[in-house]
Amino acid sequence: MSAEQALEQRDFEDFFACAYERVLAQVIMLCGSREDAEDVTQEAFLEAYRAWDRIAGYDLPEAWVYRVSVQRLWKTHRRRRTGQDRLPDLPVPVQAGPEQSAEAREVLRLLAGLPPRQRVTMVLFCLHGWSQSEIAKTLRMTRGGVAANVSKARRTLKEALDMAGDDTSRHDPFMSGPAPAGPGRPGVGRTGLGSDPVVMALRNAQAWLRAAVEADPERVGRARAALARRLGKRP
Repeated sequence: MSAEQALEQRDFEDFFACAYERVLAQVIMLCGSREDAEDVTQEAFLEAYRAWDRIAGYDLPEAWVYRVSVQRLWKTHRRRRTGQDRLPDLPVPVQAGPEQSAEAREVLRLLAGLPPRQRVTMVLFCLHGWSQSEIAKTLRMTRGGVAANVSKARRTLKEALDMAGDDTSRHDPFMSGPAPAGPGRPGVGRTGLGSDPVVMALRNAQAWLRAAVEADPERVGRARAALARRLGKRP
């Protein structure tokens, strides 16, 4: 291995250690299953490793990995009528109080019970700031279908979480509106999204989920070892 190759490998290892837990938490939000999320995230980082000489120069290589994760997940989950029947098996973060943990688990439970189209489109649009056009292209849906699924999912969560009285406007920002900054970035700039109670609930649940993932200090090491095994098995 040349000095340049060794440097590129070290750069990737640093990137993997920094980004893995964050991407994993985001993918769990999409599918509700830790096992499925770990497998998809591993595959996405494997692709990133193989294309590292190209994507290392991207402004947001983590966003590239997340997009690949979404595409891979959608291929395996789009035919499922509902999500997982149980919550991800994760430790409770030490810094999380009982009420915070209960609220986060309830949001995750409700997400897992949504049809895949509603769950994935809502998480991408409301939580990660993808535009409706970007989601439609990635999931091979119409823009109107994306908007309708996001609105249905948001309404389901809003009713289930007893947020019906939190509306401040008759305008539904989830059915139309300007595009956000880009994938992987929360859509806080869009009118109505930054303070929407469902969006806030999703953000809080993901923050709790990421803390839960980080509560296992050996997770990144296991993931790195699993990635190394995959690299050893494939050319």
